[in-house]
Amino acid sequence: MNEKTNESSVGSSGAEQHGGVVAVTPAMAQAWLTNMATNRRISSKRVKHYASIMAADNFHLNGETIKIDEHGQLIDGQHRCAAVVQYGQPVRIYVVYNVPRSAIVTIDMGRARSLADQLRVAYDYTNTGDLGTIIRLILEWNETGWISHATFRQVDPLEVHEYVVANPGATDLTKSAGALDHGAVNAIMKRNHCAFLMWLFSRIDPDDAKRFMHNLVNSIAEYENDPCVVLRRQLLRMRNDRFGHTKRNIVIGMTIQAWNKWRERKPAKLFRMPISTQPWDADSYPQPI
Repeated sequence: MNEKTNESSVGSSGAEQHGGVVAVTPAMAQAWLTNMATNRRISSKRVKHYASIMAADNFHLNGETIKIDEHGQLIDGQHRCAAVVQYGQPVRIYVVYNVPRSAIVTIDMGRARSLADQLRVAYDYTNTGDLGTIIRLILEWNETGWISHATFRQVDPLEVHEYVVANPGATDLTKSAGALDHGAVNAIMKRNHCAFLMWLFSRIDPDDAKRFMHNLVNSIAEYENDPCVVLRRQLLRMRNDRFGHTKRNIVIGMTIQAWNKWRERKPAKLFRMPISTQPWDADSYPQPI
């Protein structure tokens, strides 16, 4: 038993694995990236996400390691290293040296924990799948003033938790869509999109927000060519067409247009989507009134 244990900690050079907490500097991280073994392509989105966590002082020692093989080459941790370079300051990370190159085939073999898994395990939240997406949308809206067609703001569990602590009513948002008929909601949009829209409209008028979303989901008309009925028909058709689920920014943008007409008691005939060559941007995206 001991012989096997000792063998597993020894690289081909004969030296034992060793490591500890290292203040990884940008220069050190860049040197490792330059001298890196064959690896996956680096995801710029993940690097940016890690760098933002580091900048917010939320990057914690959690047992995960950067691994250097018996030849001094980086075999695991390229995204964290690239993030340190982007952040531009030293970051304390566990580093293990002399890990056999052959060990790379056993790294990251487990199923990755989703944001929903992390929120459930770390903070004991319920409805974590919807909660994580709702907070993502809220943070994106608060920071940019619209919902992009091209990107989806990345969040980590601590960021979601801190938002919920600062905004205790946020956990009730998962219930706001749940209070509506599940089948009727799912027929036109995802539950978390419905909850986000409830949050967005409630900032203007909570009572109108509840009535509008209730009318939209249940196809209730208060006057001729009511935007709620017109939009529901259109979303229903889009949801069931051959292209599958409509992009979130389209569903949310069209619903904002319908809300604006409904608030002004104006009739509607059709809600137009942006054409693919001219998508909505931060300046043209519909804004609720």
